[in-house]
Amino acid sequence: MANQLAETIADEMKGARTETLALFDLAREQDLRESPGFGFRPIIWHLAHIGVFEAYWLLQKLNHEPSPDERYERIFDPIKTPREDSKNLPTRAEMESYLASVRARVLRHLEKAEFGENDPLKRDGYLFRLVLEHEQQHQETLLYLLHLLDPTKKMRPSEVEAINCGVSIRPSSTKGETVNVEEGAFVMGATGNSFAYDNELPPHTVYVPTFKIDKYLTTNEEYAEFIAEGGYRRREWWSDEGWAWREKEGWRHPLYWKQVDGGWLVRTMFEEGTWSPHHPVTGISWYEAEAYARFRGKRLPTEAEWERAASWNAERERKSLYAWGDERPSTRLCNFDNRFWATTPAGSFPEGASASGCMDMTGNVWEWTGDEFCGFPGFEAFPYPEYSEVWFDGDHRVLRGGSWATRASVLRTSFRNFFRRHFRIAFAGVRCAE
Repeated sequence: MANQLAETIADEMKGARTETLALFDLAREQDLRESPGFGFRPIIWHLAHIGVFEAYWLLQKLNHEPSPDERYERIFDPIKTPREDSKNLPTRAEMESYLASVRARVLRHLEKAEFGENDPLKRDGYLFRLVLEHEQQHQETLLYLLHLLDPTKKMRPSEVEAINCGVSIRPSSTKGETVNVEEGAFVMGATGNSFAYDNELPPHTVYVPTFKIDKYLTTNEEYAEFIAEGGYRRREWWSDEGWAWREKEGWRHPLYWKQVDGGWLVRTMFEEGTWSPHHPVTGISWYEAEAYARFRGKRLPTEAEWERAASWNAERERKSLYAWGDERPSTRLCNFDNRFWATTPAGSFPEGASASGCMDMTGNVWEWTGDEFCGFPGFEAFPYPEYSEVWFDGDHRVLRGGSWATRASVLRTSFRNFFRRHFRIAFAGVRCAE
């Protein structure tokens, strides 16, 4: 069993690394070495950071080896080296050599690893899973940053057109439909034996009163109505903090929108063209999502409401790993894993509906909730406080559901993403509740 698990982990780690390196092939190294905007580190910084994280947990912490490169450990640690000091970085070739060296040593350890039940760092390959998910989450972060680059600086992967040509996606009108979720208790948080972060634990029973939630994600067309009605000019829909950020940043529309001749253009990963009315809006902050919900006479769902609507089957009194059940994600069920390299029209995957009847609760775009990011009752930081606990600061808000760029393992309905309220570069949208 241990050998089989080790082989599975090794295959998944190799596959993830291939996907990571492919992302860096989308643009020239000289463009990857510049900040893409908003003060973020150069995109290429993340390449070596992924390796430093792997070396720290799997070589130093798990196998008690010295740091393979103390210089890298300093430069590519986000705490030791702030954003503004992340300059004069090694070449991509040097970084890849470092990653290959670390990975070779890790795989040698993996061949003889023991996944002991008594050690929580070893149980079920926990630290290996931690490193794997860290890399997969950074892949999505890389796509946020790559999206900031001008489309002319990126090369479209050859398989994108083939995927889009092979799938029939039919837009449909989704405006105003809601589902009614009856009151009741359910188990919130991660359950079962799948990998989970500390902030998803411990699972606990939560009672949720009856509520309504939008059946579909808010579309570009619906959000354009908010703008046309003065959404970015009328103070009454905004909180004090939200209005201050709107004025400070000069927000007039979602991040990648541009108004031309009375219509809207939107920048996608590889081009700038006319936006599609039935696609979900993305590139909005929590403050914008909150203002939009008020405009509709609604609000953002609580975390508990979102998770109940996404994962709980009231008739069977059981929770599902994904919105539709426990079957692994596929393009029959949702938009994920860069399969389309963009959003898809709201409601394009009816087989992926949740038991409550909501569409796109797994994949397509992340969904802002109304709740602060904080620990569940009984929370314990593990295996380090910097992943979750240091962000319990009152500013970060929770997002749920995943996006078109999210890897399969991170799509679980218990996964809690979190960003500051003014953060706009995530592939994040909104689903209202009332």
